[in-house]
Amino acid sequence: MISKRTIEIDAKDFVRGMSTSKHTTDGGFAPETYGVNLLAVPGVLHAPASAVDADPDNRITNDKGIIASSNDDDVFAGYEKKMVTNDGKYYRYNGTKIPEAALRTDATNTYTQGFTDMISFAGEQYITTKEKLVRWDETGAVFNASFASFTSTTYPHPAIVYENNAFYADKNVLLRQTAAGGAPSAILTLSLDQVIVALGIDPGTGYMLISTTNSLNISNTFPAVHKVLLYDGFSNKPIKATIVDDMILSFTSFLGSIIVGYGRSLGYLTGSGVSFLRKLANATFDNAQLPYKQKLTVIGKALFCMDGNKILCFAEVLPGRRVFFYLARYLVANEGNISALFNAGQDKLGIGFDNDTFYTLDIASVASFSGGDFYTLKYNFPRPVIIRNAWIEWANSVADAATPATLYLIDETQTQTQFLTIKNETGAAAYFTETKNVDKKVRTAQFNFTPTNANYGVRRIVINYDVAE
Repeated sequence: MISKRTIEIDAKDFVRGMSTSKHTTDGGFAPETYGVNLLAVPGVLHAPASAVDADPDNRITNDKGIIASSNDDDVFAGYEKKMVTNDGKYYRYNGTKIPEAALRTDATNTYTQGFTDMISFAGEQYITTKEKLVRWDETGAVFNASFASFTSTTYPHPAIVYENNAFYADKNVLLRQTAAGGAPSAILTLSLDQVIVALGIDPGTGYMLISTTNSLNISNTFPAVHKVLLYDGFSNKPIKATIVDDMILSFTSFLGSIIVGYGRSLGYLTGSGVSFLRKLANATFDNAQLPYKQKLTVIGKALFCMDGNKILCFAEVLPGRRVFFYLARYLVANEGNISALFNAGQDKLGIGFDNDTFYTLDIASVASFSGGDFYTLKYNFPRPVIIRNAWIEWANSVADAATPATLYLIDETQTQTQFLTIKNETGAAAYFTETKNVDKKVRTAQFNFTPTNANYGVRRIVINYDVAE
């Protein structure tokens, strides 16, 4: 029997990204969804490609993980990235893998997520630890784990390159370094109750951005007064100070705006404060979980942020339309907790984990398949309806006898009912698959679509239903 009514889920829904909650309609699909790549082929629902082991030779050891990275200091014969782990071991990534054992090891300083930062300045690498500023120039065979000392050893030490100088925070003091190998010295001293948490650059004014709070609050568990300062890099006081609602942990330049990780949320900087974008649903009040600088990165028109064991993407899928979706999820038991994200070059996202694993994920590829789970919005009906079956159109042909996905109906009691089959039974490769009838009477319907073994890509899902008489 041909149903009289349909629900069509297609490109118009995919490009809207995920909604704020499963009970709202401000997006095209529910936020329970993870493992979708909306960037590779806009308008088609794909799973992300498989992550690639970028440490196949097990160079990172002792269940430790990458916590900071920066671009290589060697301009002419450099590697894509240089990295440091939380046990003070230094590595480089050559675009394919970590090619050698730890180049340098520092057993004297403390490396911690939220405290440690890493920059490339004047042809060298500079790394902040709790106690010291480390100088590293692999090409020049320089490694000094005690290059400079910080006065405050229990505070974060963010770093940035601004106007050809390097700047480092030391509680309420901003230090400036003017040349490679030159000792940093105080350039700005704030009041004693101020703690510098993050540094950035405002693309509108060109001034430095300084985030402060008035207490040591690395895991953001205490109420406090939080500010954003504008600074020119040489004066003895800031140009402007603005009070903001929560502690800003990072500034990330993205498509002409400044995205801030603040508290357990993402927002964007305005002239008078921070405008909210999205709450991180999986982050906890833990410095290893909060959106500090090394947990966010930008690749082209997409920003990526760690959100618990998921990677949240904020991307311009279509010109002028920026949306959120979860690119991938990684199970703690298998890979460990995410400890760092960075642009690894060639459209690859570098993903460090805290149990000596390091992967890269090609965000432009759908040539392989790593799995995912897609949840539609909730559809409410004013009177009972009978969900009949589903028709799925694929972007690529499905092999004969293949079962490319599973599909569930979730009703108003949260009961899941599986559609009888999603299988290509045409006798040949096909671009569409039709399920057999489920014939379920509901007043609310949500659909859970899970691809099983290949990245065919979904162009649309059509749900057929009738009004119950």
